[in-house]
Amino acid sequence: MTDDALERALRTEEELELVTTGRRSGQPHRVTVWFAYEPGALWLRTDADADWLRNLDHEPRALIRIAGRELAVERVAVDDPARALRSLIELWRAKYGQEWVADWYVERGRVPVRLSLVRGGPQAEGYPR
Repeated sequence: MTDDALERALRTEEELELVTTGRRSGQPHRVTVWFAYEPGALWLRTDADADWLRNLDHEPRALIRIAGRELAVERVAVDDPARALRSLIELWRAKYGQEWVADWYVERGRVPVRLSLVRGGPQAEGYPR
């Protein structure tokens, strides 16, 4: 897959598979999620008690699988979660449609998650397999 095809997939695919490292088991933990893409970063939204989020709290390095590619990512701290969540919801509304992204997506307890794409890819040491 070319870089252009990957960029297109990141902009248009509806879901990606996120692979985190289990905080207790140390084993890969897979989940399929909606996402939004900005150059160099992916945005996800979840509830504060989601397993995959707690895994990222413990180990911020993860993998994503999308359109037949595997990419290394790392969770990046969000300075203003409320603002980031509102921005993410607007990105989702543009991508998925207003009718699919309701106002309750920004209610208390929702967490915006920013993942930075890592150079060196999934071969970099310390990423789940």
